[in-house]
Amino acid sequence: MSKCNRHSDSGNGLWGGVVLLCIGLFFLLRRMDISLPDWLFSWEMVLIVIGFLMGIKNKFQGAGWFVVTAVGAVFLLDDIMPFSWHLDRYMWPTLLIVLGVYLIGRSASRRPRYPEYVTPEGGAPASEDVLQVTSIFSGNNKTVLSKNFKGGSVTSIFGGVELNFMQADIQGEVVLDMSIMFGAVELTVPANWDVKMDVNTIFGGIEDKRSIGITPMPGKLLVLRGSCTFGGVEIKSY
Repeated sequence: MSKCNRHSDSGNGLWGGVVLLCIGLFFLLRRMDISLPDWLFSWEMVLIVIGFLMGIKNKFQGAGWFVVTAVGAVFLLDDIMPFSWHLDRYMWPTLLIVLGVYLIGRSASRRPRYPEYVTPEGGAPASEDVLQVTSIFSGNNKTVLSKNFKGGSVTSIFGGVELNFMQADIQGEVVLDMSIMFGAVELTVPANWDVKMDVNTIFGGIEDKRSIGITPMPGKLLVLRGSCTFGGVEIKSY
């Protein structure tokens, strides 16, 4: 749990530093009587900067940074150069198309991701050992029973996912990739698991409701990795 807290503090420090830097530059330029366009300090520009920083941190992988940047850019262009046909009218259909293409490409690229976990007959990875959950405008509840869980991916877009690992077990370090946009993911894990979070949150949050004071068992580390935009992740144990 200490690893999780240290990572969370580091992430909060990064965004706090960025905010203070921007505020300081704003007041410095105003003190110097330098005239700046109003749109430079608009909420649209804030989204663009946040999306760009997300992309840098994730090496521009995933769709989270692109969605945030695209939303800000569309509204900003409409404010700076108003079009008679209004760009914002086409924003949501375009974003849905982009998300659809992203999910298709993501699914295809991840098929060979776990080649070492195929069945003896050479089939697909065992469903209990490798988790692949996608929830779009829907809910998905799953209890994982595998005693040799290998990781996987969770996608929640305008949906909710509940994963129960209380009857599962892991060996060593496993990674659970998460892509959350306007959605929520709830994880229930055994108390003796260690959880490390490497999730970028933009207008979202991660809440760790596990009991304090329980020492994780060595060799059982669950790494949460990915992005959470306008959504939330909740972790708890019994």
